Amino acid sequence: MRIPVVLSVVHVAIDADGVLEVDVDGVPRDSEQGKTRGDLRAVIDEITSDLGAPVRVEVREADGSTFTDVATPPTPAPAVVEQPPTPPPPPALAGAGFQPGEEVALAYVVVRQNADTEGNASLNLPPALLAATRGGLVLLGMTSRTVTPFEAPA
Repeated sequence: MRIPVVLSVVHVAIDADGVLEVDVDGVPRDSEQGKTRGDLRAVIDEITSDLGAPVRVEVREADGSTFTDVATPPTPAPAVVEQPPTPPPPPALAGAGFQPGEEVALAYVVVRQNADTEGNASLNLPPALLAATRGGLVLLGMTSRTVTPFEAPA
């Protein structure tokens, strides 16, 4: 926004009926005929937008009271950036070969550990994780493909 060395002055006279009479630096604004007190903000925004600069506003009420302020051009609305179309979501995980009505679970590997010499495995997990996943974890032998429920101590 450019700010001139000398601000233009917008004179606004409001009569007893609330009708505005507006001039900018002494030049009447014909487009404001019939505007009322409720239109004042829009009138000032229009003037500052046309000028592209701040203005000094002097308002005189019918009772003789005055009000003076500096108004700046309204902030332009940010340009609407056209968003590219959202790509469709990737396909859900799918599989076949299950028994009709069979519950199918997806296992997530939280930790890996080698079984001992007798083929047993004992995994230590944080108690909060055990409580949240009890009954949902399985031990899956990566070579043998053996699946056994994880038996956490109660």
